[in-house]
Amino acid sequence: MDISIVGENSLKIKGKQATFIVNPTSSLPKTASDAIIVLDVSDNIDVEKVIDSRIIISGPGGYEVGGTKISGTKTSTGTLYKLLIDNVTVILGSAIAEKVESFNACEVAIINTNNNFNESFVTALEPKISILYGDKKIESAKTLGAENVSLVSKITITKDKLPEKMEIVVLG
Repeated sequence: MDISIVGENSLKIKGKQATFIVNPTSSLPKTASDAIIVLDVSDNIDVEKVIDSRIIISGPGGYEVGGTKISGTKTSTGTLYKLLIDNVTVILGSAIAEKVESFNACEVAIINTNNNFNESFVTALEPKISILYGDKKIESAKTLGAENVSLVSKITITKDKLPEKMEIVVLG
């Protein structure tokens, strides 16, 4: 699975069978995707630049797109999603203060840092890789214990190459 930053607060998650654009904005270049995932409807979402999309996922519920199972639950800052993509469990959303049932462990946490960042939410998920993006990504990485923070535009993750200890990746 490839995870890359494609706009100011937009991500592209590309698995073997499906591609997702998270929070597309008007700054996004024209991009093909199987589905659009909206974390917070109050963000400036612009779906015009996303082509070939079959569905817009924007709220609680269960979904399946191209073999990827997705479940969403409402939180104080929008929607928190759990994806099973390429046999890797991914939590996608904001680091919130409340505990969410069945969103208790993952291999990869993709966290938007635009709102208040709660480090205990991320550490409770026990991810092998924490991917941070958004306005407060560098401060949030340091809060989680990252010492030298460098920005990357893309990360490739495979189930068999997940690290033993949590790694922190900052997209920018």
